[in-house]
Amino acid sequence: MDKGVKVLVVDDDVDYNSYLTKFLGEEGYIAKGITKPLETIGTLEQERFHIVILDLKMPQISGTELLKEIKSKFHNICVIILTGYPSFKTAVETMKLDAFDYLKKPFDLNDLRKALYNAQKTYCLIRNSKDKLKSDVGKKLKFLRKSKKITQKQLANRTGLSPSLLSQIENGQIAASLATLDKLSASLNIKLSYFLEEDTAEVITNNY
Repeated sequence: MDKGVKVLVVDDDVDYNSYLTKFLGEEGYIAKGITKPLETIGTLEQERFHIVILDLKMPQISGTELLKEIKSKFHNICVIILTGYPSFKTAVETMKLDAFDYLKKPFDLNDLRKALYNAQKTYCLIRNSKDKLKSDVGKKLKFLRKSKKITQKQLANRTGLSPSLLSQIENGQIAASLATLDKLSASLNIKLSYFLEEDTAEVITNNY
């Protein structure tokens, strides 16, 4: 595991929150726990986290609603769902909202270790810089395309690029050339630097 991976635990059960936070610290993560779900967005705005471990059944706001809010504001954050009341319905709902994994309480700690390791691979927290750049560009392209309600086929028609190529770029399978990024940025009315900057929240906001 890369050093410096920050995890936020959101669970209103004080004892369980403390247990998870302590476990994560022992595993080498930088962990912080909050027991008031309505403080989640403010916490994420004040401090950067890579992974959020989110309980589903909480007072004031459901985990599903909070997941939706998190993903709408921080699309690059990985969210792992925990629940003591698992159901097919909530599993499907959270996966549709881009939750990375769905774990039932109580769970084997090895299952959590595996979920966290897979999350780091998927979100490029343990990849080399070249792979990370490919993945970052792909995620930014996919996010911007969807935010503008453009299909891959429509974007392909606009740019002259094949849908297959766009799919591979969005999935981080291949690196986009500067010529390709130039076509994409022109078609999406965005500066080319959008794809290369680490923090693009302001750029996205200004181009909605």
